[in-house]
Parts: sequence; C-alpha cells; structure tokens
Amino acid sequence: MKLKIFTIFFFSALIALSLSCRKAELLQPEQPKVIQLSITGASDVALEYLYKDSIIATPPVGSINVKTLLSVKDQNATLKVRKKGSTEILLTKTITAVPFDQNISLFYDGTKIYNSAISLVVKGFVVSGEIEFLLDGNLLSSGTSIVNNTFFILIDKGTTREVTIRKKGTTEILFTKTIQSEIARQNIDFFFDGTKIADNVKLTPPANPANMMISAKFETIFAPQFKNVDVDIVFYTKPTSAAITTAGTKVTPELRLTLKKDGSFNSIELPPLPGANYIYSFDVFEAGTNNVPYTTTASPFVNAAFPFKQNEGRYGSISFEANSSKLFIIKDTKNLAGATKSTYFSGAITDLSQYFK
Repeated sequence: MKLKIFTIFFFSALIALSLSCRKAELLQPEQPKVIQLSITGASDVALEYLYKDSIIATPPVGSINVKTLLSVKDQNATLKVRKKGSTEILLTKTITAVPFDQNISLFYDGTKIYNSAISLVVKGFVVSGEIEFLLDGNLLSSGTSIVNNTFFILIDKGTTREVTIRKKGTTEILFTKTIQSEIARQNIDFFFDGTKIADNVKLTPPANPANMMISAKFETIFAPQFKNVDVDIVFYTKPTSAAITTAGTKVTPELRLTLKKDGSFNSIELPPLPGANYIYSFDVFEAGTNNVPYTTTASPFVNAAFPFKQNEGRYGSISFEANSSKLFIIKDTKNLAGATKSTYFSGAITDLSQYFK
C-alpha cells in the first residue's frame, strides 16, 4: 500500500514538473532574427519603402542605394514600395528570416517597376532631316547631325523590349533592334542619309596593325548621268609634293574597293605608303571595269575644250594612319584641269570616323 501511494505521488510530481517547464517555455518570447537588406536601382520619382507599416527609407530621385538591418521573426514579413506621398502600393516583396544578406533590384520609370536595366549606346550620323528613337512604340529621343547618346533601358529579366527608328514626321519604321535583358551593354551604330538607315557601320581595326582600315559608301551628285551601277574605287599612291596634274602610281597588286549602288558600306585594308610624304589617291570606275560609271555624252560632261580622260590617281586624296579605322562617304566630283585641257572624274571624301569612336 505504501509503495502504491509512493508511486502515485512520484508520477504526480513528475507531471507537475513537466507542466511547469512547459509554462516557463511559453513565457519565453520568440527571438527575432536580424537580416541585412540592400535595395539598388533607379527611379524617376521619389519612392518610400515601408516595413511593418513604417517608412524605413526615402532615397532621393535617381540612383537607389539603400542598405538597412531588419528584424524578422520566424514567419515571413513584407517590404512595400510606394510613391512618396501616395497610398498606392507599387511593389510588395517577401522578406524571410534567412539568409542574412538579401538584395532587391528595382527600376521605376514612373509607370512600371522593373527588376533590371541595360545601357544602350547609340552612335550615328544624320546627313539630313531628323530621326526619332522609340521604345516599345513610345518616343524615347530624337536626333540630328551627330548622335551620341546612352540610354538607360528598364527591362524585366528574361524578357525583351524593342527600339525602333523612324524619320520625324513619318510612321515608317527604318530600323528595329530587340533589347535583351541578359546583355548589360548594347549598341546601335547607324548612318542615315535622309532616306534610309545603314546599321552595319563598324570601326573595325585592321587585321594587320601596319595597315589602315577603310569603310566607305558611295553617293553620286550626277544622278541624271550616273549609270546606277556598283562602282570600284581603284587606289593609287603619289607624293604630297606632286603637282595635281601628275598621275599617281597604281597600287600593285591592284586594290579595288567595290561600293554598292544601294549606298551600303564596304571595307578594305590599305597597306603602308611608300614613304611618310605620300598619300593615297583614287579613280572611280564602273565595278569590274576601267570605265567611268557615267554617260559622258550629255551635259554637263560634254566639253570640247576639256575632253574626258581617266583620272589615273591625280585626284581623290586619302591620308594614311597605321592601325586605324576610317569611315568615309565618297561623293563623285568632276575636275577640270586647265594645264592638261582635260575633264577628270574623282571623289570628295567626308570623314565620319570621329563620330563613331
């Protein structure tokens, strides 16, 4: 009987002790965890960041760089983003108790929040008129003459956006580029002649550093007489001290740069000149021939006092610069040489290289 009473007493004491321990455990408050949150990006308007319904940051317009410590219990919490002074929530992000370092990227253009951005570098030259750049059909910028802009394009990861170019006052799209979210820096290099865009404009260095790379397009100012054919630029060399009436020396083996009648660019590498005081000169021929690409039996080419002769490198001056890349527009010219009583065809060069460096 005594043993039975002792056993009952023992188990009663054990249960009481267990219950008291549980009550003590329940009295211990849940320990919060601290995490470090970094928010980076950019915004066109002022934003407020709220955590547990309290404002924790209001960075200025522009670049966003917020770093703060937050207390998080075992259950998740939320970060909210809104325009400063507004109640509308633009973004809600879950904040977890782990890991310690957590990062959020956001970019806001005043309309939509994106989680990524890329740089778009646009370089080009507009011969005439004005062109407009559109992002997903909305006007981004416009430009005339020299264009050298860097745009900050907001984009969500894993998606694409579209940049198009048109002539101002028209709806026809002249050029389209798809923007990828994975490429941090993207480029558009173009040439606009007033009607169409060439987007293959590249200042590629020569394969041989001793050479000079030339990328060129051909334009005629003698449209009624031009045969509308592809042309060859045939290269000569001559001393800078030589008289204009002195023919050049044709490069051997012959160097021909074929330029398409559609105005597209083509390239060639020129080897070093015979000496420091030399230049390159050139003739303009119908592609694959030694014939001029014009009908010379009509005005303004008919001139009994100055009959037509081949240029033979008398005109068309190109200075040489080793390990460089040049971008030229070559427009035809008609030269009258009184000393030789002759009419010579050649080309005048507009150097656009400086606009694409």
